[in-house]
Amino acid sequence: MYRMLVVDDEKDIRENIRYLLDWSRYGINQIETAATYEEAVNKALDIRPHIILMDVKLGDGRWGYELVEYLRASGLKAVCCMISGYDEFKYVQRSMQAAARDYLLKPVDVGELERFLERAIAEELKGKLPLQRDDAPDVDPVLKVEYGTLSKITNKIIMIVKGNYRSSLSLVGIGEMFCMSSKYIGRIFLQDTGMKFSEYLMAYRMVQAKRLIETTGDKVAVIAGQVGYTQVNNFYVHFKEYYGFSPTALRDTGEEEGAESGGENGGTHGKV
Repeated sequence: MYRMLVVDDEKDIRENIRYLLDWSRYGINQIETAATYEEAVNKALDIRPHIILMDVKLGDGRWGYELVEYLRASGLKAVCCMISGYDEFKYVQRSMQAAARDYLLKPVDVGELERFLERAIAEELKGKLPLQRDDAPDVDPVLKVEYGTLSKITNKIIMIVKGNYRSSLSLVGIGEMFCMSSKYIGRIFLQDTGMKFSEYLMAYRMVQAKRLIETTGDKVAVIAGQVGYTQVNNFYVHFKEYYGFSPTALRDTGEEEGAESGGENGGTHGKV
């Protein structure tokens, strides 16, 4: 059975995470919470958690990735996942350098959290899920393959996309982060996935957009911005090309679809 520590300075988030999932299904029978860096250190060294869900910015002016580094230096081998409202590249980079295994944006998508847990338990903790789902446990939403079949470099690139898809992303920037040639990591990514990085980034944005359209009441134009588009026309074009139907077709709201025209010459937000 597994122990989990949730670290966030917002009480509502700490408590609400308890109800996001049936944690016992993953063998997690003890969940402790902490609001500050110091409290998290004491709790972690006391209960020795197997899994830690941690906000990237703690309320006492400290950073979650600093806490990850400290705990690892103390010999604690917990699997850490950063949960953050920040989608800035530098936070994803620091989290990876601290050996965090995932970086999820708030509000937390339950499916992504489940995939992190399944990966953590099966690959990091070498355990077996008590109740296996009928579908593959660790499948990328775009590639439809298990992360374990992909190279470490490709998995790191995907982690960066998951934590930063709302902002500008490029292989050049990722290559600089890895101290590797963008052409080299782009070639590995293409060999692993059969997709160019730019194609994967767009597809991931489309998957997230569809989820937001189906689960929120936000206008399509607002959702376009939430997944990295500054031009809603471009978003309509890419969405329809990817799914074969328009974003508003998912709703019976009477939203204006005239934005679909005239966007073919645009591109996604940021260099890809």
